[in-house]
Amino acid sequence: MGVLFDYFRAPDTEAALRLLDQGDDVPRGPATIGAGVDALDALDAKGIDPYVILGQLVGLILAVPWSIDLVETVGVWPPEETKPRSREEIERLPEESPWNTGPWLEELGDRIRDALADVDDSTLPSVADEWARIEEFGGHMDAAHALDIIEGFVALARRARQADDQLYCWICL
Repeated sequence: MGVLFDYFRAPDTEAALRLLDQGDDVPRGPATIGAGVDALDALDAKGIDPYVILGQLVGLILAVPWSIDLVETVGVWPPEETKPRSREEIERLPEESPWNTGPWLEELGDRIRDALADVDDSTLPSVADEWARIEEFGGHMDAAHALDIIEGFVALARRARQADDQLYCWICL
């Protein structure tokens, strides 16, 4: 079973949660992704997690070494007040707890949005070439496809910044 990631923009946490399908009071994912009048301004990024793979892209853009804390996020779902606070609480969680199984919604910081929005378009082909070769892609990413993905992130970040929106990452199993 793989982990899927969708990135989208919204003005704030409450709006981000409203943009998600709801079922049994649990958000089930972005309500509409794609074309049309109800389209959500989103990017289906499949296996591109915010911490490692997107983090490495941001590191390349900012010309800084990647580290696990380069991309800071704030958890939006599950609700913070339900978060286990100790190892004992974690061990007592039911197997089906959203803290174990998801879904999860993370808000990305302005630093990430702005790094993606500010990148010089002329550097994108070389960034894509280098990013395509990261270990996490296992040799299965070509630079042209990497460039398409990067351009999607950059365009989403620019629209988010122009609208003074935040970027969010929806994560599900």
